[in-house]
Amino acid sequence: MIASLGKDTLIYGSSDILIKLITFFTFPLIAAALTPSSFGVLELITTLIGLLGLFMNCGLNNALHRFYWDTEENDLQKNTLVTTGIVMQAIFWLLIAGSILMAYPLIAGFIDFKAYGFTQTAIVSAVFLIFVIQASQYIQDVIRLHFKPLLFLLFNFLSRALTAIAGLIAVVFLAKGIDGLLAAQVLIGLSVLPLGLFLIRRDLGTAIDIKTAKTIFQYGYPFIFMGLAYWLFSSMDRWMLSSLSSLEETGQYSVAFRFSSLVLLLSSAFGQAWSPYAIKMKTEEPNTYRKMYADVLMLLLFAMLVAGGGLALFSGEIIGLIMPDDYRASAVPFAILCFAIILQSTQQITASGISLERKTHILAYVTWAAAAFNLIGNALLIPPLGAIGASISTLLSYLFITSGYLYFTQKLHTLPIPWIKLALISALGLAVLCVSIVYNTDRLSVHIILGKIFFALTCLGAGYWIFPLKRVFKP
Repeated sequence: MIASLGKDTLIYGSSDILIKLITFFTFPLIAAALTPSSFGVLELITTLIGLLGLFMNCGLNNALHRFYWDTEENDLQKNTLVTTGIVMQAIFWLLIAGSILMAYPLIAGFIDFKAYGFTQTAIVSAVFLIFVIQASQYIQDVIRLHFKPLLFLLFNFLSRALTAIAGLIAVVFLAKGIDGLLAAQVLIGLSVLPLGLFLIRRDLGTAIDIKTAKTIFQYGYPFIFMGLAYWLFSSMDRWMLSSLSSLEETGQYSVAFRFSSLVLLLSSAFGQAWSPYAIKMKTEEPNTYRKMYADVLMLLLFAMLVAGGGLALFSGEIIGLIMPDDYRASAVPFAILCFAIILQSTQQITASGISLERKTHILAYVTWAAAAFNLIGNALLIPPLGAIGASISTLLSYLFITSGYLYFTQKLHTLPIPWIKLALISALGLAVLCVSIVYNTDRLSVHIILGKIFFALTCLGAGYWIFPLKRVFKP
């Protein structure tokens, strides 16, 4: 099963890379076709769409993954679960749309449509785009639960890549501005949804169960607060850098964050593959699934250290080769943020016991506590260290989150964690982080590069000795 997990992770990762490449190349063309103020408005609208999407989603996607492969669920119950979730999200969207409709007369007078470069068409399109994005995501999650990564890749491409291309055509070639971009994305998104419903047709029914609705709502709604905390958590660094340090430091941090997001591709791919397997392991392997969870945690940490640690080791050379000299200072934050994302990836396992025991409110509590921790860390570290201080605060905050999750998992649903091996692997990671910072240089020195390669291979061999991979790669 772990080998299948690895194969699915590769497919999901390829899908993510393809979509991100398309959006990466469309972004500068759209930005160039709009004025800076119009592009800023578009970014604000996009942020609000994502924020309101949290309330439409209401954690029901998470609940779907938790209960779909539960031992108590037969095919009829799965149909009821999926259908009830769809209906609930539609109801939540209607409530959001109705609230916006009622509030519009109160806020319309404060919006200078001509100056901002959009009309009521953009507002209506944005409201429908909330529905399109969340409905598409729900369908993608159901497809993942069928363990059909290639179908997921197809629908993901059609629902995300085509909408990005449609927006590009509307803005660049048709000169329709923000109105055209959002309207085109809605039209393409709505046209793709029937295909998605066809792909998950075996899980669609007519039964809506109130008890099921109550169960998945109680499980899911804490994810709203968790999402809000993450939204605050992820944007706090830039706000505090601009106010406590300088815009230059904010720019250095933003560049470092963009580069470190390369590590996030692997984490995201694993997360998409893992969530369907997590409950299925528990259902089909009731006597061994806890050990499998612990093995996956070690395997994930090792893989993320190889990818993220490798980038961190050569962060200076990468920045020096790709970016202008003005961005040299982003190299050290880049290295530190790579390790922050490594820690973030482990949350997918360290939170498993909390999820299995349906104590999702704990996830929200820990995340909000981490947001407060990050606030204090930024306040203390940004004034003397700038972008490096913000990066350290982010790293420590993710350590706080994953440690907190693991603490409650061990209290609620104990996993047989090999603590000594975990400590040794973590020590290797700490050594890589230290070398990445101490020997960080933007000069392409053959001696330093060869030394780093030798160090990396030594750590790789030591990691394999600590945790032999062949032991867990069994069909």
